[in-house]
Amino acid sequence: MKTLTLTIDGKICAGAAGQTILEVATASGIEIPTLCHMKELSPWGGCRMCIVEVGGIAKPVPSCATPAADGSVVVTKNERLDRLRKLTLELLFSERNHICPICPMNKGDCELQMSGYKFGIDGIRFPYLYPALPVDLTGKYLGLDHNRCILCARCIRTCDEIEGAHTLDLGNRGVKSQVIVDLNSTFGASTTCTHCGACVSACPTGALFDKNAAFHGALKRCAQVRTTCAECPVGCGLVVYTMDDRIVDVFGDGDSPVNRGHLCVRGRYETWAVKRERLTEPMVRRNGALAPVAWDEALAAIRAATRGLKSGEKGLLVSGRLTNEAAETLAKIRPSVSSVGMYVAENEAAMCGDPGAARDVFPLLQEADAFVLLGADPARLQGVVAARIRVAVRKRGAKLVMLNVRSSDLDAYADISSRMVGLERAFWKRVADVLKGRRKPVLIYGPNAMTSLGVAAMEKLLKTFDADCGPSVIGLPATTNALALSAAGVEAVDDLSRWFASAPLRAVHVCAADEPAGGARILREREVAGCLKAMEFVVLQTAYFSRLVELADVVLPALAWSERSGTITNFEGRKLPLRPALTPRGQARDDADILESIYA
Repeated sequence: MKTLTLTIDGKICAGAAGQTILEVATASGIEIPTLCHMKELSPWGGCRMCIVEVGGIAKPVPSCATPAADGSVVVTKNERLDRLRKLTLELLFSERNHICPICPMNKGDCELQMSGYKFGIDGIRFPYLYPALPVDLTGKYLGLDHNRCILCARCIRTCDEIEGAHTLDLGNRGVKSQVIVDLNSTFGASTTCTHCGACVSACPTGALFDKNAAFHGALKRCAQVRTTCAECPVGCGLVVYTMDDRIVDVFGDGDSPVNRGHLCVRGRYETWAVKRERLTEPMVRRNGALAPVAWDEALAAIRAATRGLKSGEKGLLVSGRLTNEAAETLAKIRPSVSSVGMYVAENEAAMCGDPGAARDVFPLLQEADAFVLLGADPARLQGVVAARIRVAVRKRGAKLVMLNVRSSDLDAYADISSRMVGLERAFWKRVADVLKGRRKPVLIYGPNAMTSLGVAAMEKLLKTFDADCGPSVIGLPATTNALALSAAGVEAVDDLSRWFASAPLRAVHVCAADEPAGGARILREREVAGCLKAMEFVVLQTAYFSRLVELADVVLPALAWSERSGTITNFEGRKLPLRPALTPRGQARDDADILESIYA
């Protein structure tokens, strides 16, 4: 790219053609105050805090929206600019009801408040307007207080450019302008909001806030732990804010090579804002009822009940959320338990047999001009992937074909959306017409593509693309660490009834790890509950209470996601770290340690 040189506050700064003055200044270590600017978003130039003087231009210009020019001389600080910035802040404070002592963003988290301190504002020269503005608390996880909004539009641009939903916009005019949801609706009634929380992360003042985090502690004073979301195989980076050994809030890690700071509702909220009942101590069933016991007593009960059983009569059924370190433990204890299976989503076992992984998926999604979803459901299971698809379709005009996928919000953006895929010639001609001329297509397949009809559709699709530009094929599993566990030799099982019937099992150990539902999803197969009841002995290892507890003879408390350490491998093949943000609750132990203490 063409380089350019400009002088900023007397310092010679180098930049590239197309960069703004703010970008060049920031790269050169020169600070320019901002409010409406975010580097991930398009320039807005609305707040006027980043104004600078450029030689040859009479009026100050917003540095965030002004391209850098070769040879220009820029001034970012002087008496005139500070006076104008202070005037802007005073107007912002007077326009809405910014009452700091009762705001959850008080004490360091509010960018407006901190700007006021920085510019020495101790009084407002203008009359306060005191508008009577509503507060929307109908959202499942977040709230919107219009009284604290400064109309910076960061939330609007984030929803539009990163999540791709465009739920938020500006309504009304002049002093009556405000952020609106859909067509002046509420979060609770919204039909487009994905509950990703990206708007809250972008808000500089607390107008948008997390309901479960409000007044639990200033983020500036919290400890921060960078870890990995284990809700799906994408493996997004998380920044967990904690205070007094409890979670205050969770945000995306902007340094993560996977999600670049963006999260879906599962990682942003379901990890911590959904209340779940923890298991904190071992329990043994006596006289028909579970009673708390010490670890030694629980382990002794397991050994006593399984002492006379052969290895082929003992089964171990594990969750795909186990860590890579737990997989190594499974390999070590394999001689003690001959039947080891990992329960996965319906039809997912065939995906786990593929040792390959698609590398650097997100750059492919960023450049794609056509998407074909076959048996994958990213809108529900991998929201960060769905966001990339929405943005590509809405912003770049990419085509979207959805085959054998459940109804979701992506239907509104699809050129073709078909629940059932047949082999009719007219249908496939229509698909070919939609994809014709696309040079960077991406085919994303999921578990529901692993059926006979799905495989036939895959073959048809591969013949549909132009011969000189075949698609980039991406497998998108549903289970967190299933590919790595399968590669380590753990059998993937999507038909539990057949697994129970494949060996003369008399005892089974269900290791549900930290699954949010406590492993109860295995009961979706009708026969599983009966199979467990028929066992002479059942051990359940889990972090949370569920219906499975009622079927267990011994219950062992496992660590929750925020307490675990180790690594998992995402669907791209990246080995990602898990770091503990909280101390273990009660007597909960690591999954690998529990398995080794029983079978080693």
